[in-house]
Amino acid sequence: MRVRSSLSILIGCIVLTGCISKPPEQLADEADDALRAGEQRSSTNQRLKGLPSDVRNELRQPLNNREERNRLLEEPRFSVQARDVNAADFFGQLTNESPYSLVVHPDVQGTITVNLRDVTLQEALDVVQDIYGFDIRREGRIYRVFPAGLRTETLSLNYLSLRRQGQSQTSITSGGVAEQQGGGVGGSSQNQGNLGNSNLGGLGSGPQGGLPGGGTSGLTGQTGSTISSQSETDFWQDLKEMLEGVVGTGDGRRVVVSPQAGLATVRAYPAEIRAARDFLKSAESSLQRQVILEARIVEVSLSEGYQQGVDWSQITSGIGGGVTEFSFSGGSVDAASLGGVFGLQFQSQSFNGMLEMLSTQGNVQVLSNPRVTATNNQKAVIKIGEDEYFVTDVSTTTVTGTATTSTPNVQLTPFFSGIALDVTPQISDDGSITLHIRPSVTETQEQEKIISLNGETLVLPLARSNIRESDTIIRARDGEVVIIGGLMQTSYTDELSQVPFLGNLPLLGELFTNRRQREVKKELVIMLRPTVVGVDTWDTELESSRELLRRWYESQ
Repeated sequence: MRVRSSLSILIGCIVLTGCISKPPEQLADEADDALRAGEQRSSTNQRLKGLPSDVRNELRQPLNNREERNRLLEEPRFSVQARDVNAADFFGQLTNESPYSLVVHPDVQGTITVNLRDVTLQEALDVVQDIYGFDIRREGRIYRVFPAGLRTETLSLNYLSLRRQGQSQTSITSGGVAEQQGGGVGGSSQNQGNLGNSNLGGLGSGPQGGLPGGGTSGLTGQTGSTISSQSETDFWQDLKEMLEGVVGTGDGRRVVVSPQAGLATVRAYPAEIRAARDFLKSAESSLQRQVILEARIVEVSLSEGYQQGVDWSQITSGIGGGVTEFSFSGGSVDAASLGGVFGLQFQSQSFNGMLEMLSTQGNVQVLSNPRVTATNNQKAVIKIGEDEYFVTDVSTTTVTGTATTSTPNVQLTPFFSGIALDVTPQISDDGSITLHIRPSVTETQEQEKIISLNGETLVLPLARSNIRESDTIIRARDGEVVIIGGLMQTSYTDELSQVPFLGNLPLLGELFTNRRQREVKKELVIMLRPTVVGVDTWDTELESSRELLRRWYESQ
């Protein structure tokens, strides 16, 4: 009797929203007008800027029938009250007035007490599932209700099956010859992997994420400083451990992952499986965040009035948007002078304005204009240049017999000459980006050394490298331009001027000739603009359309 009374209360308290009585043609016209009126507001959303116009137009097609309109709108809402109602009866009565079917497992037992107002069917079932521990699954228009016990479910996750390693090191030493391996940049640079190891450039963010190259080995220095960065990713091994931490390992619980299939099978209780499902959903959303990294690597030959470096105070005052943050490589530095290696963030989203302002202080030469897409927390490497072999080791092999023979052994090592940019992004939920940036420009020239070995004179083509590099971490917002500057270089050029004809006269020609050495100062400027590519861009556009329709219906 008590159960029958409770069921009567339950049925009587389900109140559905009112039906729409306007003609379909009028509803379609008014809905199209509402969409067009809200298009301006939707276009201000920065995450939708990259949406193709044809897709945007497809989303705004006229609504032809009631089914299409109802599909875009939210589901009906109702209120429900129940006290100590049998679980099977509760679920059966809950879907009587809805277009959904529901099947209850025979082992489902217990009673349910709820008091919910203005909820959808899915929201009501979610609350009951969380409170009472039932396993409720939906497939199309059918709901299935299982008892709270150990269950097995296979969850999918889209991620590459690989183990990735990356290492970079920059050191400065004195008092000896610094050991150098890989990359040929800095005192010491180590990067595992080989990306674009061909002449005239390679580009990508390959599975190993390192820079190839060669170097010399020798004595370690006495003093100096070192910056070392390492990253190692074995996602599927970590995933198994994390899922075991979420669901536990006792009482028959188990986690099995298949990296090749991209699947994780979890045996646990329904609440624990839901927690594992939510974890995988959040993990996949974070892993699939992408950022497009556009770079301009520029060399400025400074004019006479800017021999101390680029005057960034003039740059910041001449560019709209202003500077949002300063980041210095060490110590407290006056922002007006901006000496040394530093980083700037501009709200401006254009490289052209930067280049025009830099051209007022010297001759601007764009060395490289790379662009690469990187996923969240994954190293992207851009390498443009060539490898050339130089002698790094010489030894002799002496064979003693009837005659003594000495054979020289020469070891050749490739040295990279060009531009390398190593970037690792971390993309947060709000779209802000933390970048680990390591740019380097290496110029390797041949330098001949003459040595005597066993009475023989050897001329060795050794390598002489001129390196400009920086290693920094900076934070920027979506679309901002990040600038790294202060990498100065001084070179000397010999200039010859003479009076025509007279300067070429034998002996007397020097009287009409002027020779001088001119000092040329250059500053390397790296401009980087990260642009976040949202994984839910399409869902956001649909949600925007749904919100416009909901507002329009509420106003009727």
